[in-house]
Amino acid sequence: MNVLRLDIPPLPRFAATARHAFSRFAGLHHLAKRDAESLLFALGEAVANAIAHAHTEQPIEIHVRIEGDSVVASVCDRGCGFAAPSKERVAFPSATAEAGRGFAIMQRCTDFLEVRSKPGDGTVVTLGRYRHDDQEPAPASYNLWT
Repeated sequence: MNVLRLDIPPLPRFAATARHAFSRFAGLHHLAKRDAESLLFALGEAVANAIAHAHTEQPIEIHVRIEGDSVVASVCDRGCGFAAPSKERVAFPSATAEAGRGFAIMQRCTDFLEVRSKPGDGTVVTLGRYRHDDQEPAPASYNLWT
């Protein structure tokens, strides 16, 4: 199967479920280790943002798919939405800031990123990486957290 579909409650404890499911997907599809780690980091930020900022009890939908030479992930919430950030590169906040790193991290860990959001209608973050087959593949039982 070239698709992972997962709905999680918008609670912090379920972010690990999403990361674990993606890790298994990465291993089963022999994603290069560097690609898998980068996309996992970006996906984790998108999920964390949805959990923290959607302000809804509706599940967060996570889809990951292989599209030719790319791995594409989307995180969708039906929350409060917001004015989508600029497509320009987002600067990191100061080292002492407690928040504000999410989009900067997602931009730097992906080859492409799109954020669609509308106040009152929720947010869809689509992010992905091109597959780099010249790197060491992630093993089938890959655990990115070890």
